[in-house]
Amino acid sequence: MIAILQQSFKLVRQKWHVTLIMYLTGVLLIAFPLFKFYQILKGEAGHSMVLNELVTDFRFMIFSDFIRQSGKTLRPVLAYGALFGFIGSLIYTFLSGGAVTEWVNPTQKFSVKSFFQNCARLFWKYLLLLILLGILLFVLFLVSGIFYFIFVLIAEGSSERGYVLWLLLPTILLAYLMTFGLVLSFYAKVMLSHEPRLSSPDAFWKSFSYVYKNQKTVVQFWLISLIGISITLIYIQIDRYLGMTSVVTVWVMLFIQQLTVFLRFYLKNWNYAAAAEFFKQNPVQLWQEPKQPEPEILPVVEEETEEDESTGEEE
Repeated sequence: MIAILQQSFKLVRQKWHVTLIMYLTGVLLIAFPLFKFYQILKGEAGHSMVLNELVTDFRFMIFSDFIRQSGKTLRPVLAYGALFGFIGSLIYTFLSGGAVTEWVNPTQKFSVKSFFQNCARLFWKYLLLLILLGILLFVLFLVSGIFYFIFVLIAEGSSERGYVLWLLLPTILLAYLMTFGLVLSFYAKVMLSHEPRLSSPDAFWKSFSYVYKNQKTVVQFWLISLIGISITLIYIQIDRYLGMTSVVTVWVMLFIQQLTVFLRFYLKNWNYAAAAEFFKQNPVQLWQEPKQPEPEILPVVEEETEEDESTGEEE
Protein backbone atom coordinates (compact mmCIF):
# COMPACT_ATOMS: atom_id res chain seq x y z
CA MET A 1 0.00 0.00 0.00
CA ILE A 2 2.83 2.42 0.85
CA ALA A 3 4.41 1.71 -2.53
CA ILE A 4 1.13 2.56 -4.25
CA LEU A 5 0.88 5.85 -2.34
CA GLN A 6 4.47 6.74 -3.21
CA GLN A 7 4.03 5.92 -6.89
CA SER A 8 0.75 7.84 -7.18
CA PHE A 9 2.18 10.85 -5.31
CA LYS A 10 5.09 10.96 -7.73
CA LEU A 11 2.71 10.76 -10.69
CA VAL A 12 0.57 13.69 -9.46
CA ARG A 13 3.74 15.73 -8.92
CA GLN A 14 4.94 15.01 -12.45
CA LYS A 15 1.58 15.96 -13.98
CA TRP A 16 1.10 19.09 -11.87
CA HIS A 17 -0.79 20.69 -14.75
CA VAL A 18 -3.94 18.76 -13.79
CA THR A 19 -3.95 20.12 -10.23
CA LEU A 20 -3.25 23.63 -11.51
CA ILE A 21 -6.21 23.52 -13.90
CA MET A 22 -8.57 22.41 -11.11
CA TYR A 23 -7.20 25.03 -8.71
CA LEU A 24 -7.55 27.92 -11.17
CA THR A 25 -11.09 26.79 -11.97
CA GLY A 26 -11.94 26.92 -8.27
CA VAL A 27 -10.47 30.43 -7.95
CA LEU A 28 -12.59 31.68 -10.86
CA LEU A 29 -15.73 30.08 -9.45
CA ILE A 30 -15.35 31.57 -5.99
CA ALA A 31 -14.14 35.01 -7.09
CA PHE A 32 -17.53 36.48 -8.10
CA PRO A 33 -19.53 35.44 -4.99
CA LEU A 34 -16.70 36.66 -2.73
CA PHE A 35 -16.53 39.98 -4.57
CA LYS A 36 -20.29 40.49 -4.14
CA PHE A 37 -20.02 39.51 -0.47
CA TYR A 38 -17.24 42.03 0.10
CA GLN A 39 -19.19 44.80 -1.65
CA ILE A 40 -22.25 44.17 0.53
CA LEU A 41 -20.17 44.01 3.71
CA LYS A 42 -18.42 47.24 2.82
CA GLY A 43 -21.68 48.99 1.98
CA GLU A 44 -23.45 47.81 5.12
CA ALA A 45 -20.56 48.51 7.46
CA GLY A 46 -20.12 52.06 6.17
CA HIS A 47 -17.44 53.86 8.15
CA SER A 48 -17.83 51.67 11.25
CA MET A 49 -15.03 49.58 12.70
CA VAL A 50 -16.93 46.29 12.35
CA LEU A 51 -14.91 45.00 9.39
CA ASN A 52 -11.59 45.98 10.97
CA GLU A 53 -12.50 44.15 14.17
CA LEU A 54 -13.60 41.03 12.29
CA VAL A 55 -10.42 40.96 10.17
CA THR A 56 -7.96 41.42 13.00
CA ASP A 57 -9.78 39.27 15.56
CA PHE A 58 -12.88 37.35 14.49
CA ARG A 59 -15.51 37.45 17.21
CA PHE A 60 -18.70 35.49 16.80
CA MET A 61 -20.82 37.96 18.80
CA ILE A 62 -19.86 40.87 16.55
CA PHE A 63 -20.41 38.79 13.44
CA SER A 64 -23.79 37.48 14.64
CA ASP A 65 -24.98 41.02 15.48
CA PHE A 66 -23.90 42.21 12.06
CA ILE A 67 -25.72 39.31 10.34
CA ARG A 68 -28.85 39.98 12.41
CA GLN A 69 -28.92 43.61 11.31
CA SER A 70 -27.90 43.11 7.66
CA GLY A 71 -29.01 39.55 6.97
CA LYS A 72 -31.54 40.51 4.28
CA THR A 73 -28.92 42.23 2.15
CA LEU A 74 -26.79 39.08 2.20
CA ARG A 75 -29.49 36.89 0.63
CA PRO A 76 -28.31 37.57 -2.95
CA VAL A 77 -24.85 36.33 -1.93
CA LEU A 78 -26.37 33.08 -0.65
CA ALA A 79 -28.23 32.70 -3.95
CA TYR A 80 -25.02 33.33 -5.90
CA GLY A 81 -23.18 30.86 -3.65
CA ALA A 82 -25.77 28.14 -4.26
CA LEU A 83 -25.79 28.79 -8.01
CA PHE A 84 -22.01 28.76 -8.34
CA GLY A 85 -21.82 25.72 -6.07
CA PHE A 86 -24.11 23.82 -8.43
CA ILE A 87 -22.18 25.03 -11.48
CA GLY A 88 -18.94 24.09 -9.73
CA SER A 89 -20.10 20.53 -9.11
CA LEU A 90 -20.87 20.16 -12.82
CA ILE A 91 -17.54 21.69 -13.85
CA TYR A 92 -15.53 19.48 -11.52
CA THR A 93 -17.46 16.45 -12.69
CA PHE A 94 -16.41 17.48 -16.19
CA LEU A 95 -12.75 18.01 -15.23
CA SER A 96 -12.51 14.74 -13.31
CA GLY A 97 -12.87 12.84 -16.60
CA GLY A 98 -9.62 14.29 -17.89
CA ALA A 99 -7.89 13.97 -14.53
CA VAL A 100 -8.73 10.30 -14.00
CA THR A 101 -7.68 9.45 -17.55
CA GLU A 102 -4.29 11.01 -16.86
CA TRP A 103 -3.79 8.80 -13.81
CA VAL A 104 -5.06 5.69 -15.62
CA ASN A 105 -2.46 6.33 -18.37
CA PRO A 106 0.63 7.37 -16.39
CA THR A 107 3.09 7.05 -19.28
CA GLN A 108 1.04 9.26 -21.57
CA LYS A 109 2.44 12.78 -21.90
CA PHE A 110 0.11 15.53 -20.67
CA SER A 111 -1.71 17.42 -23.40
CA VAL A 112 -4.32 20.13 -22.82
CA LYS A 113 -6.22 19.04 -25.94
CA SER A 114 -6.42 15.37 -24.98
CA PHE A 115 -7.23 16.36 -21.38
CA PHE A 116 -10.37 18.25 -22.39
CA GLN A 117 -11.29 15.62 -24.97
CA ASN A 118 -11.35 13.03 -22.21
CA CYS A 119 -13.35 15.45 -20.05
CA ALA A 120 -16.02 15.67 -22.76
CA ARG A 121 -15.93 11.92 -23.47
CA LEU A 122 -16.63 10.91 -19.87
CA PHE A 123 -18.79 13.81 -18.69
CA TRP A 124 -22.25 12.24 -19.10
CA LYS A 125 -21.16 8.94 -17.60
CA TYR A 126 -19.59 10.72 -14.63
CA LEU A 127 -22.68 12.89 -14.21
CA LEU A 128 -24.94 9.83 -14.03
CA LEU A 129 -22.45 8.30 -11.61
CA LEU A 130 -22.69 11.44 -9.45
CA ILE A 131 -26.48 11.06 -9.31
CA LEU A 132 -26.19 7.38 -8.33
CA LEU A 133 -23.62 8.29 -5.68
CA GLY A 134 -25.92 10.97 -4.27
CA ILE A 135 -28.73 8.42 -3.95
CA LEU A 136 -26.39 5.92 -2.27
CA LEU A 137 -25.03 8.47 0.22
CA PHE A 138 -28.59 9.54 1.08
CA VAL A 139 -29.58 5.93 1.75
CA LEU A 140 -26.45 5.34 3.85
CA PHE A 141 -27.16 8.52 5.79
CA LEU A 142 -30.68 7.28 6.54
CA VAL A 143 -29.31 3.93 7.71
CA SER A 144 -26.89 5.73 10.02
CA GLY A 145 -29.77 7.89 11.28
CA ILE A 146 -31.72 4.78 12.23
CA PHE A 147 -28.72 3.51 14.23
CA TYR A 148 -28.40 6.92 15.91
CA PHE A 149 -32.07 6.76 16.91
CA ILE A 150 -31.66 3.24 18.32
CA PHE A 151 -28.56 4.13 20.33
CA VAL A 152 -30.15 7.33 21.63
CA LEU A 153 -33.00 5.22 23.03
CA ILE A 154 -30.48 2.81 24.57
CA ALA A 155 -28.44 5.66 26.07
CA GLU A 156 -31.48 7.37 27.59
CA GLY A 157 -30.95 7.87 31.30
CA SER A 158 -27.16 7.45 31.09
CA SER A 159 -24.63 10.01 32.26
CA GLU A 160 -23.10 12.50 29.86
CA ARG A 161 -20.03 10.32 29.43
CA GLY A 162 -22.14 7.20 28.86
CA TYR A 163 -24.28 9.10 26.35
CA VAL A 164 -21.18 10.05 24.35
CA LEU A 165 -19.84 6.50 24.45
CA TRP A 166 -23.15 5.07 23.24
CA LEU A 167 -23.18 7.49 20.29
CA LEU A 168 -19.56 6.70 19.39
CA LEU A 169 -20.45 3.50 17.52
CA PRO A 170 -23.07 5.02 15.15
CA THR A 171 -20.71 7.95 14.53
CA ILE A 172 -17.95 5.56 13.45
CA LEU A 173 -20.48 3.73 11.28
CA LEU A 174 -21.56 6.99 9.63
CA ALA A 175 -17.93 7.95 8.92
CA TYR A 176 -17.22 4.52 7.42
CA LEU A 177 -20.33 4.49 5.23
CA MET A 178 -19.66 8.01 3.88
CA THR A 179 -16.05 7.04 3.22
CA PHE A 180 -17.18 3.85 1.48
CA GLY A 181 -19.40 5.88 -0.85
CA LEU A 182 -16.61 8.32 -1.75
CA VAL A 183 -14.06 5.56 -2.37
CA LEU A 184 -16.63 3.73 -4.49
CA SER A 185 -16.92 6.81 -6.73
CA PHE A 186 -13.13 6.91 -7.25
CA TYR A 187 -12.97 3.32 -8.46
CA ALA A 188 -16.11 3.64 -10.58
CA LYS A 189 -14.49 6.56 -12.41
CA VAL A 190 -11.29 4.57 -12.87
CA MET A 191 -13.29 1.66 -14.32
CA LEU A 192 -15.17 3.92 -16.73
CA SER A 193 -11.90 5.41 -17.91
CA HIS A 194 -10.40 1.94 -18.38
CA GLU A 195 -13.34 0.48 -20.31
CA PRO A 196 -15.27 2.85 -22.66
CA ARG A 197 -17.98 0.22 -23.26
CA LEU A 198 -18.89 0.09 -19.57
CA SER A 199 -22.05 1.94 -18.51
CA SER A 200 -22.32 4.08 -15.37
CA PRO A 201 -24.67 1.68 -13.50
CA ASP A 202 -22.40 -1.27 -14.31
CA ALA A 203 -19.33 0.62 -13.11
CA PHE A 204 -21.23 1.65 -9.97
CA TRP A 205 -22.10 -1.93 -8.99
CA LYS A 206 -18.71 -3.33 -10.00
CA SER A 207 -16.93 -0.71 -7.88
CA PHE A 208 -19.32 -1.41 -4.99
CA SER A 209 -18.28 -5.06 -5.05
CA TYR A 210 -14.62 -4.17 -5.64
CA VAL A 211 -14.35 -1.78 -2.67
CA TYR A 212 -16.29 -4.16 -0.41
CA LYS A 213 -13.86 -6.99 -1.20
CA ASN A 214 -10.79 -4.74 -0.97
CA GLN A 215 -11.05 -2.83 2.31
CA LYS A 216 -7.49 -1.60 1.81
CA THR A 217 -8.97 0.97 -0.57
CA VAL A 218 -10.77 2.60 2.38
CA VAL A 219 -7.61 2.55 4.51
CA GLN A 220 -5.68 4.10 1.61
CA PHE A 221 -8.24 6.91 1.40
CA TRP A 222 -7.98 7.64 5.12
CA LEU A 223 -4.18 7.76 5.04
CA ILE A 224 -4.37 10.52 2.43
CA SER A 225 -7.22 12.21 4.33
CA LEU A 226 -5.12 12.32 7.51
CA ILE A 227 -2.51 14.31 5.61
CA GLY A 228 -5.26 16.73 4.56
CA ILE A 229 -6.44 17.07 8.18
CA SER A 230 -2.85 17.74 9.26
CA ILE A 231 -2.49 20.50 6.65
CA THR A 232 -5.71 22.13 7.90
CA LEU A 233 -4.52 22.01 11.53
CA ILE A 234 -1.19 23.55 10.54
CA TYR A 235 -3.03 26.34 8.70
CA ILE A 236 -5.18 27.06 11.77
CA GLN A 237 -2.10 27.26 14.00
CA ILE A 238 -0.34 29.63 11.59
CA ASP A 239 -3.46 31.79 11.47
CA ARG A 240 -3.58 31.95 15.27
CA TYR A 241 0.12 32.78 15.49
CA LEU A 242 0.31 35.42 12.75
CA GLY A 243 -3.19 36.85 12.80
CA MET A 244 -4.17 39.54 10.32
CA THR A 245 -3.16 42.68 12.14
CA SER A 246 -1.46 44.46 9.24
CA VAL A 247 -1.39 44.60 5.46
CA VAL A 248 1.68 42.35 5.37
CA THR A 249 0.14 39.63 7.54
CA VAL A 250 -3.09 39.79 5.54
CA TRP A 251 -1.19 39.12 2.30
CA VAL A 252 0.91 36.41 3.96
CA MET A 253 -2.21 34.64 5.25
CA LEU A 254 -3.88 35.00 1.86
CA PHE A 255 -0.90 33.27 0.24
CA ILE A 256 -0.91 30.49 2.85
CA GLN A 257 -4.66 30.08 2.44
CA GLN A 258 -4.37 29.68 -1.34
CA LEU A 259 -1.48 27.26 -0.90
CA THR A 260 -3.69 25.20 1.41
CA VAL A 261 -6.47 25.19 -1.19
CA PHE A 262 -4.01 24.10 -3.88
CA LEU A 263 -2.78 21.26 -1.64
CA ARG A 264 -6.37 20.09 -1.15
CA PHE A 265 -6.77 19.75 -4.91
CA TYR A 266 -3.43 17.95 -4.95
CA LEU A 267 -4.72 15.47 -2.35
CA LYS A 268 -7.90 14.92 -4.35
CA ASN A 269 -5.87 14.04 -7.42
CA TRP A 270 -3.64 11.88 -5.23
CA ASN A 271 -6.74 9.89 -4.25
CA TYR A 272 -7.65 9.43 -7.92
CA ALA A 273 -4.09 8.43 -8.84
CA ALA A 274 -3.85 6.01 -5.88
CA ALA A 275 -7.14 4.40 -6.93
CA ALA A 276 -5.88 4.01 -10.51
CA GLU A 277 -2.61 2.48 -9.30
CA PHE A 278 -4.36 0.11 -6.87
CA PHE A 279 -6.73 -1.06 -9.61
CA LYS A 280 -3.78 -1.53 -11.95
CA GLN A 281 -2.12 -3.87 -9.44
CA ASN A 282 -5.40 -5.61 -8.50
CA PRO A 283 -7.45 -5.71 -11.72
CA VAL A 284 -10.81 -7.34 -12.32
CA GLN A 285 -12.58 -8.12 -15.56
CA LEU A 286 -14.72 -5.15 -16.57
CA TRP A 287 -16.18 -6.31 -19.87
CA GLN A 288 -16.97 -9.66 -21.37
CA GLU A 289 -17.85 -9.99 -25.01
CA PRO A 290 -21.35 -11.43 -25.40
CA LYS A 291 -21.25 -14.94 -26.72
CA GLN A 292 -22.37 -15.26 -30.31
CA PRO A 293 -25.07 -17.90 -30.76
CA GLU A 294 -23.70 -20.91 -32.56
CA PRO A 295 -25.35 -21.46 -35.95
CA GLU A 296 -27.83 -24.30 -35.93
CA ILE A 297 -26.69 -27.18 -38.10
CA LEU A 298 -29.61 -28.68 -39.96
CA PRO A 299 -29.50 -32.38 -40.90
CA VAL A 300 -28.78 -32.98 -44.57
CA VAL A 301 -31.57 -34.89 -46.33
CA GLU A 302 -30.38 -36.69 -49.42
CA GLU A 303 -32.88 -36.43 -52.22
CA GLU A 304 -33.31 -39.27 -54.69
CA THR A 305 -32.14 -38.39 -58.14
CA GLU A 306 -34.22 -38.96 -61.25
CA GLU A 307 -31.85 -41.73 -62.26
CA ASP A 308 -32.48 -43.60 -58.99
CA GLU A 309 -36.23 -43.19 -59.43
CA SER A 310 -36.11 -44.62 -62.99
CA THR A 311 -34.03 -47.58 -61.85
CA GLY A 312 -36.57 -48.34 -59.21
CA GLU A 313 -39.42 -48.32 -61.77
CA GLU A 314 -37.59 -50.76 -64.06
CA GLU A 315 -37.16 -53.16 -61.23
